[in-house]
Order: sequence, then structure tokens, then C-alpha cells
Amino acid sequence: MDKELFRKLASKIGITSLKILSQAEEYMRLSLLKCVGLGSVTATSKAIICLELAATSMKYPIDKEYAIKISGLSAKAYHSNLKAMECMLGLQSNLGLRDLAVQYGCLDAVKVASQMLQRYEDSLPAAQQQDLDLTKPLFTTAALHAACKCMKIRTDRKLASSSGAKKGIFDRLCTQFQKFGQEICTEASSTQQPIKMSQKRQKTLTEMLEIEDDDDDDDTDTCFPLNNNDGNQSTSPKQVRIEKTEEESTQNYEEWKRKILENALKAKAVDS
Repeated sequence: MDKELFRKLASKIGITSLKILSQAEEYMRLSLLKCVGLGSVTATSKAIICLELAATSMKYPIDKEYAIKISGLSAKAYHSNLKAMECMLGLQSNLGLRDLAVQYGCLDAVKVASQMLQRYEDSLPAAQQQDLDLTKPLFTTAALHAACKCMKIRTDRKLASSSGAKKGIFDRLCTQFQKFGQEICTEASSTQQPIKMSQKRQKTLTEMLEIEDDDDDDDTDTCFPLNNNDGNQSTSPKQVRIEKTEEESTQNYEEWKRKILENALKAKAVDS
């Protein structure tokens, strides 16, 4: 792009600093080499994005709404290409998995995504592991996106675009991560199943013990003899009470009979 046109675009969004202009021009030059294959990006829109990136790196305020307007892109397309160029140029700060999950509202997927990254690294040859940087946005974003899919968590569409990578590359990496994710989720399900079964068995055992206790209580009220360890029979408290009552009744009857006989003999003696 012509330098004069580049400066005019810069002045329209409020950039007058030569230092920022120089940095934006350097980004524009690098974008021709690194930022290929971006959809719906014209020379003008790419220049505007480079100017914003340069201003942001130096914490210089610009009119972002007007920048989007003169770029000729929709707000959604502008931000998507901005993120992509930011990543391709190596300007994006590497957010950790948790920070990324907080940003896109999928904290529940952090643990699985972390395990995916570890298994992915372990699956590579030692030579590749040495040069691998799993903190790059491509890997963290793909792992988190794949974890959300495995766990059936709905995600913001912007999560995938925040990787800054081409869709084909991102999708292939997500497919690899999903294989690890399915293994992790399956293992988690299999380890949780015995716990549930154990809890169910324990509950059933408790119920059985309660039933046995109830049966023991009922047995104490019966009058059936119980066997001791020495083989002798013993009686229950209720049976003892019954036998005692019967004995008292027999004694009372004998006393009553004796008195009746005595009175009869006395009456007979008087008559004679």
C-alpha cells in the first residue's frame, strides 16, 4: 500500500505518532508474509487492522468504531480478522486454560482440556516435545473447544476464532484432541460407576440390617423357647410370667378347695 494512503487512513482514526505509523507499516509488511488466506480482507481493511494493532501495543487510544466503519468490514468480520492477524503476527498474549475458560464461560471443561494437552504431548516423539509450546493460543483454544464438545457444553462461537489459526488447521487439531477427550470421559465414567454401585449396595445392606433388628424385637415377645450355647433350653421373660401366673392360680384353687372341705366337715359334725 502507498505510504501516503497509509498515513491518510491513520489520520482518520486519530493516529499522528510517527512511531506508531512505523510500527504499523512493519506489521503490514509482515502480514503479507504471515497472514495469508484471511477471508474478506482487503488492503484497506488490513491496513486499518495493522494501525490498530500498533496503537494497542503502544497503548495509544483510537476511534475503534470509525476504524471498523472505514475498513469496509462488518464488526464481526473485523474483530475476527483482528484476532487472527494478532495471533499470526505473534502479538497475542498467551492466556492460560483457566483464563480462557473464564473469558468464554466454560470453566467445567478446564480439567479435561488440561488432560487432553498432556496426553497430546505424551503421544508425540521426544524430538517434537522439545520444541512444543502448548501455551500457544492454537493449542489451548483447540483443547478447550474439544473438551466442551466431549462434555456437551455449549460454547461461544468466538472461542474457535480466537485461536487465530486457519479453520482447517484448527479443526484437525480439535479432532485429535477429541480422541483423547473421549478416552478421558470414558475412563471417568467407568471409575464413577463402581462408586455408585457400592453406595447402592451399602444402602441395601443398611435396610437389611434394619429389617433384621425389627425381627429380633418381635422374637423377644414370643413364648417359644430359645437355645443356649450349652444346649439347655431357656424361656423368654413372657413365658416366665405366664408360668408364674398359672402356678399362682393352682395354689389359690387348692386353698379354696381345702376351705370348702373343712366347712363341710364342720357342718356335718353340728348336724350329728
